[in-house]
Amino acid sequence: MDDPIRFVGSQANIVALVRDAYAAGRTVSVVPAGRDKVESLAFFAEILDFPAYVGHNLDALFDALRDRVQRSPHEWELIWDATVELRANDPAAYDGIVTVLRDLAAEAPTMHATVVSR
Repeated sequence: MDDPIRFVGSQANIVALVRDAYAAGRTVSVVPAGRDKVESLAFFAEILDFPAYVGHNLDALFDALRDRVQRSPHEWELIWDATVELRANDPAAYDGIVTVLRDLAAEAPTMHATVVSR
């Protein structure tokens, strides 16, 4: 089975990734990884404008992302950028967020996720 999320390396051109997603007819969100799990979850909440009641854990991240996908009339590309520091500092948090993105992308064919390792 193919992985439902795409992984790109440090040579990835973020502008080209965004342009490609727009060209495919998707709306696009770029969320940077934080230094740790707390900061990473805060970036998701802030950039994607989660409601204040959304918790700050992986289950809440999955639920909030699923809600966004279900409410969106368009396909959506989530680009999770600059993940190298998080992966080095907090590999469990990195793996947990990747699992959330993978599970959601597998469940929701209108959601596309790209993880940028730089």
